[in-house]
Amino acid sequence: MPEQVGWGEGTAYADEDALIAHLATLVDGSSPEILQGIGDDAAVLAPDLVWTVDPQVDGVHFRRDFSSPYDVGWKALAVNLSDLAAMGALPVGALVSLILGEGDAADAEPIYAGLGACARTYGCPVVGGDVARGPGLSVSISVIGRAATPPPGRVGAQPGDVIAVTGTLGESAAGLAVLRDPALRDLPGAVESIERHRRPHPRLAEGQALAPFVHAMMDVSDGIATDLRRLARRSGVQLHVDLDALPMHDDTPPIARALGLVPGVLAATGGEDYELVMALAADDVERCGVPLTVIGHVADGPAGVRFTGEGADNALRGWDHLA
Repeated sequence: MPEQVGWGEGTAYADEDALIAHLATLVDGSSPEILQGIGDDAAVLAPDLVWTVDPQVDGVHFRRDFSSPYDVGWKALAVNLSDLAAMGALPVGALVSLILGEGDAADAEPIYAGLGACARTYGCPVVGGDVARGPGLSVSISVIGRAATPPPGRVGAQPGDVIAVTGTLGESAAGLAVLRDPALRDLPGAVESIERHRRPHPRLAEGQALAPFVHAMMDVSDGIATDLRRLARRSGVQLHVDLDALPMHDDTPPIARALGLVPGVLAATGGEDYELVMALAADDVERCGVPLTVIGHVADGPAGVRFTGEGADNALRGWDHLA
């Protein structure tokens, strides 16, 4: 019988990644049926099933004064589908765990309305789940998908590869800033930025199209300043990223400057973009058939990320649940 400790007697970890790495040593994640386990956006079960889970917690992932119950339901599923996109998979079905705090029962229906709308948009049947009472509102969803080609994961970036990203970065963070400061609502693009924050659109089709070409890929949920460090560590390479090259919607830089931030810094650290970032051969950027922006390259060297461009600081960080 392993030694047991009481509440509060375990180790306190400084960041989320260190905690996850330690927790992985306390469980058995190995099996002949597990092709990829802890460390990627999702686990891969033989032969082609991709499995992920993510929660949305009141006061952490959303605020009631910023998002409607419908928004919360949509986003709860969308962030899980983004994990599938990073693995080049399409959804098979979802299970939903809904925890209702005191007085939250009336919110269940509109939450499920938003969840259902996202499910229909992206072809993900909701096949079951559970409802329970708790100290606060949270929605946790587990999604299984199927990959047509071997899922890329975060291992495999090679020196000489370029780093590229789909879509634009920073718009969700700009939307959150507008929600926090009503004085910014008169800026161009404020309403669109808020919508991007409330209802992200996972890159499922792009992920499936990219999977045969990329050497490594992940979704951008915590900001590339944090997420690319994870890819660098898993692949054992150094990533060089140009902040000036980060793609942004035209309305994002004015919001960034109104906040006193360099636009590239907001785009790198804001998080909740749910775009895909990847390492692939330069020749495949055009060949893959998906519009991409090259933001850097892969090199030999200590695993990590080196930033250049306006506002560059190698200490840049995105979201971390323990920071």
